Amino acid sequence: MEHTQSASFLQFAQGFCMVKYSAFSYKKGNSILHKCPSWIKLLFLPILNVLFLCLPPYFAFGLIAIQFLTACVLRISFKDQFRDLKPVLYYASLLIFFQIFVSFSEGEHSFKGLFNWSAQKESIFSLAKLFCVMQSASLLFKTSTSLELREGISVIERNICRFFHAKKTDRFTNAIFMFLNFIPMISRIWQELKLAWISRNGKKSIKMYAVLLPVFFSVGLKKAYNQAKAIQIRN
Repeated sequence: MEHTQSASFLQFAQGFCMVKYSAFSYKKGNSILHKCPSWIKLLFLPILNVLFLCLPPYFAFGLIAIQFLTACVLRISFKDQFRDLKPVLYYASLLIFFQIFVSFSEGEHSFKGLFNWSAQKESIFSLAKLFCVMQSASLLFKTSTSLELREGISVIERNICRFFHAKKTDRFTNAIFMFLNFIPMISRIWQELKLAWISRNGKKSIKMYAVLLPVFFSVGLKKAYNQAKAIQIRN
């Protein structure tokens, strides 16, 4: 029965009906960030995040506020921002659970001892910095199409090759582009599988994950393989 369900969902996923929204997807707009050349964003955002990872953690909270306001100005809803940042919240939940488990195993059973600021502040600061990185990635994908990102990577590679007097082969561009394009793609695959499950009167449960996860990995691997083959043929 489950094998039949998996095959059914695999067939649906391969059809790729479009979902209304997927994480890290492009959002049309006419803002300064949308008009900014993608190669500038590709260089500036990682440098900015590396800088904030090295600075005291309080700077990260400031950047979180700035990026949140920027997203609001770009008319990116709070719901859309939350969807892009959900991985950080999942990671935070696992981290808190693990720390509580370790504290219990060491004999600490009081609420005050478990959630002591001095014991938790390093984890909170690390999560804030990770939150910054995810926000920046979200803004990059929200304001740049996949073609713009590829062109931006190509511009960077072309100038590096020119500086070192090397021949441009597009291998670096294709590899990075495939990686960046894969991030919103896997989100879209999962959203489509969930939509298929719900449309068949399925409910969110352990069974849903047991059925969908194998299909999710199968479709994801197939898409990655097809992209790799396309790049290989192009080269």
